[in-house]
Amino acid sequence: MSRVWALFVMGMILTGAACDKPAQEPSDVAAAPPMNMEELKNDLSYARGDSSEAQGWPRRIEYTHKTHDFRTDTFRKEEREFVVEQRPTRIVPHAVGLAEILWAICPRERLIAFNDLSADPEFCILADEIRKRDQIFNTKQSELIIAYEPDLVFTVFYSGKPFKEKLKRAGIPYFDIGHFGTIESIREQTLLLGRIIGEEGNAEALAERIDEKTRELREKIPKKRSGVRVLYYDEGGYVPGRSSNFQSICDIIRIVNVGAEQGIKSWSQIDYETLLKWDPEIILVPEGSGLKQQVRSNAMLAHARAVKTGKVFSVPGIYLRVASQFMILSANYLAGVVYEGGF
Repeated sequence: MSRVWALFVMGMILTGAACDKPAQEPSDVAAAPPMNMEELKNDLSYARGDSSEAQGWPRRIEYTHKTHDFRTDTFRKEEREFVVEQRPTRIVPHAVGLAEILWAICPRERLIAFNDLSADPEFCILADEIRKRDQIFNTKQSELIIAYEPDLVFTVFYSGKPFKEKLKRAGIPYFDIGHFGTIESIREQTLLLGRIIGEEGNAEALAERIDEKTRELREKIPKKRSGVRVLYYDEGGYVPGRSSNFQSICDIIRIVNVGAEQGIKSWSQIDYETLLKWDPEIILVPEGSGLKQQVRSNAMLAHARAVKTGKVFSVPGIYLRVASQFMILSANYLAGVVYEGGF
């Protein structure tokens, strides 16, 4: 299993699977994206709305929990409810995407600790800011999290049963957010998180910001050049489909996700022969993976359109793995790559 695919199975972001990495290759410098990256990041990092709460405490939260079976590429939904006894004031997010959403909608003094990947700029858009908070734990360090005495831990589908069981034995409430991948699911999860922590107004403000910036970015995409067929090709030959974050990015900037076009739901593995058969116009690979050189030097792929036209681009992995409101930031960056000189 490739390192990046291991990262995805553990949450696209949550494991330290070791392997020998090939020599680093620089990412391709994006043509100026349609929107200013720093301004867009700031707009998505802080949202404040009506502070009034929809209900008091304790509160009963009814929600739909979604899980995904990677082996069969199928989804399952289950209606659940969660009781929050009192307003959480000591909150720990156990995943990068959750940390990025909560950073935007929750008063930050209530976020008492973050996992190590949230402090790693290879995985988290907000790593520099989170590193300054100092209270950083290794993802599997349940004892340290328990020592922080949180009154609520947010977990995800890849947090692991042993970890959750330790929290349960310690009497620490946790809420499992389940599977999320598309920008629509991120929007839904943002509103759900707002209800759970009593920051409905801020969550609604961020949801509106997501809608606003998505519209603004889409309006800047050159319609005459839309519909470019793009394949995101990851280590081990894995490609994302229609229920992935990459599909949302493609929708925003009006390009075709070749994996979804070919019937993939979440993620699937393909060989070079299949890649050649699909023949995308552009191939995106994560920087540092060595895949750009591998694809360009493979004899079979010499006939692929993207190889012949020089449109195999390496992109910082953080923009391909993002699982939060910062998908819009990724879409903006990738628009600069796909529509070279278009802005």
